[in-house]
Amino acid sequence: MSSPDAQIYDQGYRPFEGVLASPRTRFVVIAFNELRLAWKNKWFKRWIMGSFVPLIVFAVLVVVRSRFSFAIPNVMSKFWETQIFFAVGIVYFTGRNAVGEDLRTGALTVYFSRPVSFVQYLTGKWMAIAVGVLFVTLVPGLLLVIFRYLVESNVGSLDLLTWLGGLLGLCALLCITLGGVMLAVSAVTNRGRTAGIVWVVIYLGLIGVAEGLANATHYSELNAISFSRASLRLSEYLLDGNRSLTEALWYILGQLAWIVLSFSVVLLRLRRWVKY
Repeated sequence: MSSPDAQIYDQGYRPFEGVLASPRTRFVVIAFNELRLAWKNKWFKRWIMGSFVPLIVFAVLVVVRSRFSFAIPNVMSKFWETQIFFAVGIVYFTGRNAVGEDLRTGALTVYFSRPVSFVQYLTGKWMAIAVGVLFVTLVPGLLLVIFRYLVESNVGSLDLLTWLGGLLGLCALLCITLGGVMLAVSAVTNRGRTAGIVWVVIYLGLIGVAEGLANATHYSELNAISFSRASLRLSEYLLDGNRSLTEALWYILGQLAWIVLSFSVVLLRLRRWVKY
């Protein structure tokens, strides 16, 4: 006995008429989904808006320096230091659930039951972190560089190109380093909340360890142990020219070491899925 309210109507076959994305760009869908989930968090939005506050402060400093000839050294590297702080927060929001939650819930099986390769999966997860980091570092950084070029009379085209090149290099290295470390933390901890706590502990702990060893041994190169300190010291060389090339190479090697270590951990943790 059937109910008249539960009838099935044959609507026939209707082919999909939308635009089909290329299989090569499926990592973009993964990255977009991670950013979409992070955007739902009100604190993520507030953090992004807050990352542009230092731009206003440093723009005022640039005007004061230009109009009143005040000696305000290391403007660019100090600005970069503040943006690293915001970049670490962005990584917390966009990367803490990246890999660990997929392992815990079994979502990796769903991912790889579709035509998504392991490289695409990992690239998408990393790209979500990188886009967030670039938005709070590169965008305000470019605005400050252009503002200095327009306001300060003693800033020439060579200074502009130097700052732009240094800023692009710093952002690229920071994205790879922070993205790799966060993916490794997420893969090892298996829970988003735990990954976020471990991420903050690593960030703060490495700063203390690096500065403690550097002060105790009088070797500033030991700041390369901390990826955030290494990026700051490298900015002093690339943006302000206050470090030697030898020191800069040590800081680059420090970040490269973190990149190799981080992605090695990720590959080891996800070795079962590498074949896909």
